[in-house]
Amino acid sequence: MLEKRQSYRVLLNEDWELEDLYEFPHALSQCYAFVYCLDSDLQPQDRERINFAMRGYPWRGGYSYVNIYTVFKSQIPRPERPKIKSIQKSSPGWLDLFLNVNVAYQVATAVTALSGAAVSALAVYKKAYQLLQSINAERRKAELARMTATVAQMKAMNATCVELAKHLGFKSLKELHQHTGDPEVSLKLLMAHYRRMSVLMEYAKEGKATLSLPNNSKQDW
Repeated sequence: MLEKRQSYRVLLNEDWELEDLYEFPHALSQCYAFVYCLDSDLQPQDRERINFAMRGYPWRGGYSYVNIYTVFKSQIPRPERPKIKSIQKSSPGWLDLFLNVNVAYQVATAVTALSGAAVSALAVYKKAYQLLQSINAERRKAELARMTATVAQMKAMNATCVELAKHLGFKSLKELHQHTGDPEVSLKLLMAHYRRMSVLMEYAKEGKATLSLPNNSKQDW
């Protein structure tokens, strides 16, 4: 157990619908797990288990993405997996969580930065999607499901990874490439992270949920 349990507050500012009780916590939990395992100074329980999954999954459908987030969550030490401390829905309301607040701050800071560059970030995401689509089209034409990327394609994927990581506030791109062993997998993971971060961004934009930053967060010990 942690010597001090860390409390992190999410402000709930507007009326929520029933499905919001799943959608927002689910996206927050996945973004937290991604950052904890791949972009923080903390060590997951079994780094090799994560690397094995990232290198071994086919990355051709939703199955791989669902399972990699399950792996991320399972490799967070139990005391630092997000748990509800309290929740109140009024005006204003809040959701207090026990977790590692530094990782939560990192997610919150990245959401703020992403919101400020939403148009350009979406353009990079679309470029990444089109790049992967063109690569897959060439593979289908060659009748090879996993044809090795050309030098030009590798260069394009690396460059797009840099752009997308910048918008996501993702600092550990070099390490991610080392873990995956493939810039294509790295790019697909960053795109998956973008999709989940976009959910948090939309909740903030609509005024439904505000992730606390270090200067406005409350901690109870």
